[in-house]
Amino acid sequence: MRTTIVSTSKLKTSKILGIAITISLLIVIIATSISQIIAGRIIEGSTMPVIWIYLAVKSIPMISNLKSISYDDSSVYYQKDGFEVQIPFEDIKDIEIKTLTGIYVINLYRPAQDGEKIWFKTSMKYPLNFKKKDAEVNVLRDKIERYKRSLPEKNYHQLSSYNI
Repeated sequence: MRTTIVSTSKLKTSKILGIAITISLLIVIIATSISQIIAGRIIEGSTMPVIWIYLAVKSIPMISNLKSISYDDSSVYYQKDGFEVQIPFEDIKDIEIKTLTGIYVINLYRPAQDGEKIWFKTSMKYPLNFKKKDAEVNVLRDKIERYKRSLPEKNYHQLSSYNI
């Protein structure tokens, strides 16, 4: 049985809205910086626009790479180019929250088809329903930990080549 964390129908809307807001803020920051340069006040707070532009440019690829994540008892799944990609729990290093808007990242031990990180968003209205959505992610974290504990321990000390 799979449990879906991210609603596929709202994921596309979330991507479009997130990129639109980021680009709008980027335009406002650039316009304000240009008006400050024209007014001759570039010295006052000149590093803040650069920092905001850097953060906006870094966030656009993160938002565009959001995936719809689902899972079962042994794997995490997401869609890519019309195909379903499966990632076994043993390949998952951890799951951590990256932004205040509820964007999480699944860190992998080995790169999958989309690299070493898989980004997902639990809800469009995340700050308002964070307790419920964090609980859903914690269920996935617990499943991964229980699955990893059920695996047999790898004993490398018995391998003859390990001691070389």
